Amino acid sequence: MNEDLSFDKVINELSGTGNGMISHTECKKYLRHDHPCLGVDWIKDHDFERGWVHAVRGISISDPVFAGHFADAAMYPGTNLTQDINQIATLLFTAMTGPMDGEVTAFKNINSNYGHPIPPGCVLDFAVWASEKGDNKTMLMTLEGKIRDFPYYDTPNKYGLTYKPAISATSEIVRAKRRIYDGIWM
Repeated sequence: MNEDLSFDKVINELSGTGNGMISHTECKKYLRHDHPCLGVDWIKDHDFERGWVHAVRGISISDPVFAGHFADAAMYPGTNLTQDINQIATLLFTAMTGPMDGEVTAFKNINSNYGHPIPPGCVLDFAVWASEKGDNKTMLMTLEGKIRDFPYYDTPNKYGLTYKPAISATSEIVRAKRRIYDGIWM
């Protein structure tokens, strides 16, 4: 569906030409998550018809996760990062396929790769786009997140190292009637 999209294209070319910002409060209209599980700060720009989103997430030391992760060198957990970016995919999926009407979303497959730790104080830019639309019941998403103003993705640091994105992932999301999950304590 969006074979021509990439992190750089979404963030540097498309963002600013789409349908605009979606506030944190407005994001909750697309998601069942709420505080403290809501990991979407706000959508900087989006185009639901074309199937892409540029989202922003600030990583604050006041997040409760830093109380135990870790005292000697705080870093944002990969599990939380995966949850955050997949919530953006859920938001895009819901916006592209319509109201849930008693349905729920679930991830059939998540394949995440991590490039480097994320310390508190960072701002992350997330690019999420629909790769394959499916039948409005399933969708394959491509997701990528990088720390804003982090120069070492392309330029080597003083040790000659460059880094892959903080997270890159593909996810397959589905929507199903709640009764499908009967017996799973939903």
